[in-house]
Amino acid sequence: MVKRWSLQELVNFEVLLKSPEVSSEEQDEVQAVLDQGTYASETARRRAGLRTWYEQRVAGNDLAGHRVGIALSVLQWISVVIALLAGIGLMAGLVERVGLTEGKAYNVWKLLAIPIGGQWLIMLIGVVSWLILRRQDRKLTLLEEVVSLLVKRLSGGAGAQGWNEVYQAGAGYREILGWRLARLSQWAALSFNVGLLVGFYSILLFLEINFFWATTIEEFGLPQLQNVTQLLGSPWGWLQPEWVPQVEQMAVTQLQIGELNPEGFPQYWYPFLMAVLVFWGLLPRGILVVICMASERRALRRLTFMERRHRDLWRQLMPRVSATSSYDGPGDGVVLIDTEGAEPDMGQMRPFLLQQLRVNIVEQYTASGLSGQEQEEALQSLRRVGRGALLLVESWSLSPKKMTALHQKVREAVGRKTIFYLVIGLPSAGQTQAPESEEFRQWEQFVAGLQDPECEVIAYQP
Repeated sequence: MVKRWSLQELVNFEVLLKSPEVSSEEQDEVQAVLDQGTYASETARRRAGLRTWYEQRVAGNDLAGHRVGIALSVLQWISVVIALLAGIGLMAGLVERVGLTEGKAYNVWKLLAIPIGGQWLIMLIGVVSWLILRRQDRKLTLLEEVVSLLVKRLSGGAGAQGWNEVYQAGAGYREILGWRLARLSQWAALSFNVGLLVGFYSILLFLEINFFWATTIEEFGLPQLQNVTQLLGSPWGWLQPEWVPQVEQMAVTQLQIGELNPEGFPQYWYPFLMAVLVFWGLLPRGILVVICMASERRALRRLTFMERRHRDLWRQLMPRVSATSSYDGPGDGVVLIDTEGAEPDMGQMRPFLLQQLRVNIVEQYTASGLSGQEQEEALQSLRRVGRGALLLVESWSLSPKKMTALHQKVREAVGRKTIFYLVIGLPSAGQTQAPESEEFRQWEQFVAGLQDPECEVIAYQP
């Protein structure tokens, strides 16, 4: 099984990609690893090969990732400590003196509105920001951008360079960064709620404290308070009904002309408020920490390494085979679909296909000339073939709408197998030529826009 990438390793990997000259020893090592393993898809095979290259190249040269890891750890501990103290301070600051001599008390409405209601409002704003920025532009939220800036400042030098490389490396990487930064912020929020509980329990333990509620607005009167407490107490009320104040108990804790009712015992409220801080403050943040960690791991597992620099390195690392070799096994077969009827000399192109792609053409069709029956035969061949489909495309004739429809149809037929886009240039003297660089970049952008991890785009080289 291929070892899962970590964020620190991705930082090192992107820094090392700045000098990706591949040695023959590295090619041999990658070939040996790929020959020993079996892979469910081309993405898994590519991930294994790149991982092998990285482990050879990074030995003793992990400075950038190490610095970023330290910066993230330092920033997380700083934020956890500050949030813990902020939570304790908030609970102390909410204590009020009622009247001239009656001592200290908590306003129930304030306890529910500020520590709990404020947090849920912030979470709502965060979710909306995530939906708007992540789903559309795949950017970081404003808070994450600020944290990202702090990480670069703390890591400095090689660490800041590595962080920038990962940030600029594409939407897939930014998703990983986003989940890591979100996890950091949720750890701080979790610590804040621990501070709330520590502060609240300490005040109950060391001070003689009471609870009250008061309002001059009917919309925040006794019926509304009852509804709110019943709703907040629903997670535990069925098991511990005494931890949810009843309407009679609420009535006697209402502030009367600036005075506390002597029958308004504090035990009516503090078990309920302690449970509220746990179930509606601490527990949701703990769940969000787990979600962020799981999402980051999932994003790391889904890395496809489909950016142009990754494909360039992969082509250098791909094992070379003899042009005279023949592949007759089911695992090497592809169906060639000539999308525009270019009909190049396949005998001339065979060495390139064997050396660069390690594929053997078992069936060949022209997409533009398929009748209904022939199209069904082509789809049946695509379902049976071992390696996938090879779409032969002309560099100057990109039609995104048409190609997207063809791609979707081929994808449905081949399943998770690879779809290769082989881009050819204008023929010269009867020979198929390489595509122009600008035209090939357009095809690269089109394939990247498909967001299909089992998809490769290759420029033909005679």
